[in-house]
Amino acid sequence: MKSLRFQKLYLCSELEKSARVVKFDSKTTVVLGENDTGKSCLIKSIYAAFGADAYKVSSDWQSLKVDLLLDFTVNQDSYSILRTGSFFGLFDQSGQMVWEASSVTDRVAPQLAELLDFRLTLQNRSGDQVVPPPAYCFLPFYIDQDIGWLKTWSSFARLQMFEGYRHDVSYFHAGLLPNEYYVAKGLKLEAERAKDNLKVEKRALDRAGKRLRNRERQSIRFDLVPASFGEQVTALLNECEELQRHQDAVQRVLSDLSSKRMALLEQKELASNALVELDADYEFLRDSADPEIVCPTCGTIHTNDFSNKFGLVSDAESCRSLLLEVQHEIDVIDEQIISQRRKFGTFTENIQRINALLDEERGELKLRDLIAGESERLVDIALTEEHRDLDATIGGLDAKSDEAQLTMKSYENTKNQKPIKDRYFSHMKSFVTQLKVPKLSEKGYKRIDCSISETGSDLPRALLAYYLAFIHTMHSPTGSASCPLVIDTPVQQDQDPENAARMIEACLNGAPAGTQIILGTVGLHGVRYHGHTIRTEDKYRLLSRDNYEAVARHMKPYFAQMLRRR
Repeated sequence: MKSLRFQKLYLCSELEKSARVVKFDSKTTVVLGENDTGKSCLIKSIYAAFGADAYKVSSDWQSLKVDLLLDFTVNQDSYSILRTGSFFGLFDQSGQMVWEASSVTDRVAPQLAELLDFRLTLQNRSGDQVVPPPAYCFLPFYIDQDIGWLKTWSSFARLQMFEGYRHDVSYFHAGLLPNEYYVAKGLKLEAERAKDNLKVEKRALDRAGKRLRNRERQSIRFDLVPASFGEQVTALLNECEELQRHQDAVQRVLSDLSSKRMALLEQKELASNALVELDADYEFLRDSADPEIVCPTCGTIHTNDFSNKFGLVSDAESCRSLLLEVQHEIDVIDEQIISQRRKFGTFTENIQRINALLDEERGELKLRDLIAGESERLVDIALTEEHRDLDATIGGLDAKSDEAQLTMKSYENTKNQKPIKDRYFSHMKSFVTQLKVPKLSEKGYKRIDCSISETGSDLPRALLAYYLAFIHTMHSPTGSASCPLVIDTPVQQDQDPENAARMIEACLNGAPAGTQIILGTVGLHGVRYHGHTIRTEDKYRLLSRDNYEAVARHMKPYFAQMLRRR
């Protein structure tokens, strides 16, 4: 089982020129602060670094366009992940880039799944079985302030992209249907899809054979009669000319794309040179102790103050953003060029094929009688061999599908699942009692993928009981990866002092031993704990201008590698 642990989070806003560094305790970290001090913004940013955005994020926070850099470990290996807008980069413990991506679903999801050994696959709206985004990996480990205390399995945004995800996600994380089940499921679906395609091909082959058998055999013979010879040559020449016209059109598209690419490369070079000069100017101002700097070219006097320094930093970051955007446009054009070149190659192959046929047509016609006699036999042989090959391939796919089905059934066996379900139910009853939710019926939470149905102040306590019971159920040899449990503002719905204390106590001490806890709360209600405290004290301001320069300098090498890679 993989174990994910958080170490440090860097938050940096280039627009506001402010930043913050947050260090996490290996066991317990409490983010303590009044309302509107940015407590939830900080907590929502943790899993957002992986592309798992919270269900609801403040528009004011989004407007700051905060860059995130999260240091973390997977087992004994250290990593850092950088997120700037929709761009992501993973770095190893020496700070070297491992991969970069700009799509959470297509690129980040499979990379993180490999890192965390997360093999769950879900069926998308197109019917394809795919690795879901990181939010589905972290669902049991995050309770969002805005939705997590109203219903289960809902704390991240855009979860509805997979219909009926709750059952598969809960069964996977609990270990009822572990990695091996979904690997087998993927193999079975792949085999079934390939088999269906071959069956379509086989039916088409059968129809063709039936038509040929029902015709007079003479109709199969090659037509090399001299009278029609000229018509065949003319038809081939016309086809060749049409292909040539299409090829010329593709050539013009390629020429236009190449021109656009050259223009973008020039923009990239100008921005890169400007970035080098801005960085050099900033370093010169920072290292110079003179209050005024005289330009050696024009003699203008510039004030060496804080405002000018930050102006240079802002210009530099704008250059970096421009470089990322320009490189993205270059990547898109490169893909278009590759696509057009594939078409170009196809045209060339077809033209060569037609010319070869023309060369053969221009040869001796004395083989006409031989071809007429052999054509029927050759067609029959070809159909028979193709039919036999298809049957053999379909048989092999049937065997793969059956083998995968047996693996899946071994995990679907209710006898094998019973110990896990019993463990969940036992923990659930214990936490329901501990958190004083007497009206919650056992029937309402017996299923491991249940929806908690309660009202008023009992609902948050019932949900907390479910979350903790599920986390305990996961800590088994068949459960999924162990991740930090991040809980945002559990005291909801006007809890009385005793129940508020019970909830805080359960959050801090109710998870399995060894779980890293990160709790955001307004108050502790008298509960004591051993760990680290992060205080958010300023109203409407989580980040500080005083931290900006140090954090921006720390994140700069990571940005530089992403720019070089793109």
